[in-house]
Amino acid sequence: MLRPWTFLVTALLAIALLVGLISWRASAPPPPPPPRPRASAPSPSTGARAALQGIAAESARWMPDELRGVYLGMSLDALRAARPAMREGRGSRADAPLWEEVLDQGARVVAQVAPRPQVLVKVQVLSRLDDVTALRGHFEAMRARYGDPTGFWDCPERADASPVRRITWRGERVSLMEAILVYGGGASVTLVVSANEDVARALGASECTPVTPETLARWPVARVLRGEQVEVMDVR
Repeated sequence: MLRPWTFLVTALLAIALLVGLISWRASAPPPPPPPRPRASAPSPSTGARAALQGIAAESARWMPDELRGVYLGMSLDALRAARPAMREGRGSRADAPLWEEVLDQGARVVAQVAPRPQVLVKVQVLSRLDDVTALRGHFEAMRARYGDPTGFWDCPERADASPVRRITWRGERVSLMEAILVYGGGASVTLVVSANEDVARALGASECTPVTPETLARWPVARVLRGEQVEVMDVR
């Protein structure tokens, strides 16, 4: 009979190999797009509106199905109208308003709103899997929903953070990032929809490095929980 820890490592290895089938194809940078015909530059106001519309449309595609109708750049009033169960969250500050909602299946949504103007700038969905082997089905569902990831990252243990593996789907302006913290036979999963620059800052601040063929099977496992990653994984 396998010992619990041996079973955990074996399960993680199987998951790592599943992810590995798609990671290396996604790790190479895409070829540069062909040059576009030169056109007259739009006015600043027109360009800004187009950028906001692009962010809204792209972020809406990254949102989980449970948050259909939510997108980055929507006003706080529109967010509350779309999600009437949202309430001002714990840790909310005047300079960094947070709004929260608990979904039917128990996942917790944390929406970060800019102070002025009050528009949605980041969404986090936090959930827990009690059995680490459930990650396989979770990854398969994520790939079916969003396609192949564009990056895999390992973020080391630090004094204020447990080790995590992050998976990213990078878009033109907006990224989807998932942070997986494995501990105690289960996993804490944090899904983030935010601007590309914000996700890049989060990876840098957490000292994350790209997963290599040598490190693919060595899935990080937390033996001591640090910080607040189990409940809220801060990706600022």
